[in-house]
Amino acid sequence: MAGNSSTPGQSVSAKIFLVLDAFAGERTVLSMSDIARFTALPTSTVHRLIQDMVTWGGLERTSGGYAIGVRLWEIAARSNRSYGLREAAMPFLQSLWETTKAHVLIAVMDGNDALLIERIAGTRGVPAAGRAGGRLPLHASSSGKVLLAYAGPEIRDAVLASPLARYTTNTHTDPEVLRLELDRIRNDGVATSENELTPGSVSCAAPVFGPPEVGIAAVSLLSSPGARDLKEMKLLVQMAARGLSHTLAGSHAASTISPRLHRQAGS
Repeated sequence: MAGNSSTPGQSVSAKIFLVLDAFAGERTVLSMSDIARFTALPTSTVHRLIQDMVTWGGLERTSGGYAIGVRLWEIAARSNRSYGLREAAMPFLQSLWETTKAHVLIAVMDGNDALLIERIAGTRGVPAAGRAGGRLPLHASSSGKVLLAYAGPEIRDAVLASPLARYTTNTHTDPEVLRLELDRIRNDGVATSENELTPGSVSCAAPVFGPPEVGIAAVSLLSSPGARDLKEMKLLVQMAARGLSHTLAGSHAASTISPRLHRQAGS
């Protein structure tokens, strides 16, 4: 039994990862029975793991059950792919929000999804958008299309060869249609998604080119159809993405936290 575990073949660390994976997607608060169901682990094992994680700070007790703890967020925020990028991106995201009052998002590719690492929520009347830490499909969101368009050909081929979920009647699920769209995105430098992921929403995204440790990111705007001129949205998001790319190229923003803070303190 791996790790002296009561479940054959699973180490203690593997079980901890299962518990954390239970909070994937939009699941933010789970009961102990929810976690046991998602992990398929015995309730006694889940209870023991949860208590240890609460003591460490990885999970927190809430009125509705358990949620991801601040300590785990603190560690995750130090990721090379998120910390420097988010820090450099915030002035550009804030400027986009002040101009448009739409949802402003920045995402990176993680596996077969676009992972949102920051979001500034739009004002009322703007359709719902994912939260920071949430995921968007690569083929149906403007952020995902940008990331997929600029990914390596082997990644594009793998995604287009996999089953493509249909979220609305406007979702493109034909691999050849999507392949042509990705070619156009690389040519134009901007992607759109009109009612393809959520009815009553339109978004556009542009690529951010970071240093190797950051890679490609996508800045996007999400609004309601007709609320803003789509050509204007494209122009604004491209300007922000280019400005952020320039900043990342000049500052190497993905360096570790301590040296950055040290330089700022001594400036």
